[in-house]
Amino acid sequence: MDPPDEGAGAGLAALLAVVLALAGLGFSFTPLAERLDAWLLDREWSVLRAVAPRGSTPDEIAIVGIDEASVAAIPQPLGVWNEPLGEVLVRIASARPRAIALDVALPDRSLDALRPGLDRALLVGLAAARRNGPVVAALRIDARTRGARPIYAPYLAVLGEDGLGIDLMPRDIDGVTRRFSLAIPTEDGGFPTFVGRICTRVARRCSDGLLDFTLGAPLRYVPFHEVLAMRDAARVRELFADRIVMVGTAQRYAERIAVPFALAAWEPGGRDVPGIVAHAQALRTALAGTAPQEASRALPALLVMLAALLVLVRRTGRALAGAALGLASLAGLGVVALHGGKFVPVGSAMVTLVAVAAVAAVAGLRARSSAR
Repeated sequence: MDPPDEGAGAGLAALLAVVLALAGLGFSFTPLAERLDAWLLDREWSVLRAVAPRGSTPDEIAIVGIDEASVAAIPQPLGVWNEPLGEVLVRIASARPRAIALDVALPDRSLDALRPGLDRALLVGLAAARRNGPVVAALRIDARTRGARPIYAPYLAVLGEDGLGIDLMPRDIDGVTRRFSLAIPTEDGGFPTFVGRICTRVARRCSDGLLDFTLGAPLRYVPFHEVLAMRDAARVRELFADRIVMVGTAQRYAERIAVPFALAAWEPGGRDVPGIVAHAQALRTALAGTAPQEASRALPALLVMLAALLVLVRRTGRALAGAALGLASLAGLGVVALHGGKFVPVGSAMVTLVAVAAVAAVAGLRARSSAR
């Protein structure tokens, strides 16, 4: 039997381990833990981007960007680009792409009152795109009403219901987009997202989850006004044949999505990107099937409990060394798991280890003080 003081010490250590485990588990449900795990996830992606990039993906996505130069070159206001957009769609469709995706706001009413023929110009472009193959238009959501913004009925008739996808991407607690969905829950069960609709129209298998930030080189675009001016059919085929062509804004201060890394080749220092770029990276991930899935919540809870058990180590030096080794092991686990397709939130376990180290350090100081 242990001496009474040793038995009391062991009981106190066991109680302390339970308290630390419960505190760590409680912390894991707080917004602070969510922010910590998001920050750690970005660090894990940084490591993988440096040491284990997935390399170049097939050049299957082409972006036609509505940039500042395009807005300046086209005399009509952006909201009434029926003729330019119709012409660009006809030109792209002539190259026989795999699909065409429009991340632009289509008019909600007839524009023929401004000038007769404007409606027909866009209808011709949409019909050409539809004849070529899958065409998907973004269904915008009104932030005030949370309902879908209307699209002029003749355009909807050409697109069909299978030609619409909700133009939303989820954001984490810090406002940054790190994941994507193929469908969004609705009162009727669910409706495909913009990326989800495109992917399911061109591929048999699609998967959602975390964005894969190691996949592919930074994205580039062809300016909208250059496509509008193209008369060389061979050049058009070179740019768009057999590719998924995505049309959307590439402007610096319009329709931006915050992401952890620069994804646009023309904005190397950015931490937010044009929405079309974020959608393109999500589509890359969905088509490649490389979206990491979040691990079961049981695993982070188990890691917290294992971290709390370290407080049972009686010697201060060993406890501190164990905490340091545990932190390094958790960091390595997060990177290896992410590379293997699983996101393991290790933040709460790390905080628990820091708490264990603090307790061990205080206990060591008290022991040294008592020995004097």
